[in-house]
Amino acid sequence: MIKKPCKKPLKMFKLEALIRRLPLNHPKQKYITSDYRKMLTGHKGEMTIGAELAYLSGGFYIFHDLRLQHDATRFFQLDLLLLSKNVMMIIEVKNFAGSLYFDRAYPQLIRTKDGLEQAYLDPLIQVNIQKERLMNWMKLHKFPELPIETLIANANSNTIIKTTPGHTSILKQITGKETLISKIQSLENKFPSKLLTPRLLNKISNALLQNHIPLNQNILNLYQIPETDLLKGVQCPKCLALPMKRERGKWICNSCSYHSKCAHIKTLSDFAVLIRPTVTNKDVRSFLQIESETIANRILSGMDLEHYGSNKGREYVLEMNGD
Repeated sequence: MIKKPCKKPLKMFKLEALIRRLPLNHPKQKYITSDYRKMLTGHKGEMTIGAELAYLSGGFYIFHDLRLQHDATRFFQLDLLLLSKNVMMIIEVKNFAGSLYFDRAYPQLIRTKDGLEQAYLDPLIQVNIQKERLMNWMKLHKFPELPIETLIANANSNTIIKTTPGHTSILKQITGKETLISKIQSLENKFPSKLLTPRLLNKISNALLQNHIPLNQNILNLYQIPETDLLKGVQCPKCLALPMKRERGKWICNSCSYHSKCAHIKTLSDFAVLIRPTVTNKDVRSFLQIESETIANRILSGMDLEHYGSNKGREYVLEMNGD
C-alpha cells in the first residue's frame, strides 16, 4: 500500500522555474541546467523503482522520499522506506548508466561511462547511516525495535556492477529493478515473526507521515542569484517568449500570436517558488509587467486565492508545486 507516493520534489519545480526565468546567456544557466538534469535522472530512477513495487504482495506500507528530523538542526532523507509487521527496509535508489565498481579498499563508488571515471560517496555507507538514524528515530518516538534491512536499487538495466575481489558478499545488498521484488521477499522471509499489531503498524505509519518535513530551500540564495537577474513577464505557453501582452482579458504573444486567458497562472507559480509564496497587487503588477491595479485585482480575484489583510496591504497565498 502506497502511503507516500513518488512526486516531483519541490526543488525540481524551483530549478525549472529558475531555468525559465534566467537569460540563456546567464553565467549560472549551464550549472543550474546540469544540476536539474542530474536531479531529473534521479527522479526518473525513483519512478522506475516505484513502479516495480506495484508487483509487491500485500503487507507493506510504501513511503517515497521521507525526510525526518535527526536532531535539533539536521535531517535524514530516505528514497524509499518499506514498513511491514515484520521488518523495515530502506532502499537507496540510483539511476546510473555505464559500469559501477564498489571499491572496498577505499570505500567509494566509481562509475565509468564513455571512458570517464567519476567517484561517488559509497551508497552502502549511506544506507548504513540512514539505518542508524532511523533506529534512533524509532527509539525517540518510543516505538518497538524492528529489524531494519537495506538495499541499493539501480534503475538502469544495462549497468555493469563489480566489486573488489573477495568482497562479492556486498552484492547481496545491490539489486536491479528486475530482481527487486525477489530481493525484498527474500529479506522479508528472514523475519517470519509479526512484531507489530495492525494498530501499531498504522500508528508508526501516521507518525512517519506527520514528521516528514519537505526540503524547501531558497533557490536564489542557494545559487547566489539576485532577484533582479530574473526575467519578468508572462511567458507564452506555446513558444516560451517573454513577455505576453494583456489585451481585453487575454494574454497575447508578440512572437507567435498565441493567446491565453490563464497564462499568468504559471508565471505566478514561478514567483511563488523563486521569490515567496505570497503576493500583493504591487508584486503582481511588477512580475506580470502590467500597470493597472484594477486588472491585477481582477486577476487575483479570478484565481480564488486565500488571502489576508485589507486594501493595499492585502496578501494573496499562491499555490506552490511539490511535496
